[in-house]
Parts: sequence; C-alpha cells; structure tokens
Amino acid sequence: MSVGLVMPKATFGKDRRLLNAYDFKQVFNNNSVRLAHPKLLILAKPNSLSTARLGLVIAKKNVPTSVARNRLKRVVRESFRTTTIPVPVDIVFLARKDAHKLSPEEMSTLLQQSWHKLALRLEQEPKANA
Repeated sequence: MSVGLVMPKATFGKDRRLLNAYDFKQVFNNNSVRLAHPKLLILAKPNSLSTARLGLVIAKKNVPTSVARNRLKRVVRESFRTTTIPVPVDIVFLARKDAHKLSPEEMSTLLQQSWHKLALRLEQEPKANA
C-alpha cells in the first residue's frame, strides 16, 4: 500500500555535512537567507550539489556544558535528517545564548518551523533574482 508520500533520505553521511572551514566561510560570507530567533540563527546559501548540507556552530559561551551541546547537536541533526529541503543548499545552524534551555520537543518544533520557512524563502529566491 503506497500512499504517495516521499520519505526523505534518512541518513546523515559526509555528503550531507559541511566539513571544512571553507564551506562554513562561504555560507557566512555569501548567505542569501537568514532565519533569526532568540535561541538560534540559520544561515543558508544555495549550492551546486544535489543535496542540502548542514553545519553546526554551538559555542561553549552560549551553551556551557558539553552534555547540553551534544544534546542540542543530536536534536538539530535528527530534525535536519528527517526533513526534506527541496532546494540544494548549504545551511549553518548557530546556537544562541540559552538555546539549551529549550526542551528537545520545543527545539524540534522550532526547527521544523524554521526548515519550513527556509524552504519557502529558498523557493521564492530565484524569482526575486530573475
């Protein structure tokens, strides 16, 4: 029984991650979409690959304990992994002060809303540039 839903690729391999400083710097310097929230900032830049990639910046200054940083990384990765972003894009997730104080459920909900907004803005972007 097929309902017709397309499941996102549920892996988080190296092809789905920003791996080096150059990739991060490209997104920081040339981002075309910014989503701001008091607990997070998402920067995005279209890429020439076939998939969306994610990079995480979770500073000790903003999330003081390693347990909280690792929990936050797990929640963000899981949310990204299970979400389909229709446009190939490089994304940098930055945790802001006290991001770890949100429960995993609250952060997951916030991220789902953010991925949705990001997808909408990315789909509108080429029309604005044309």
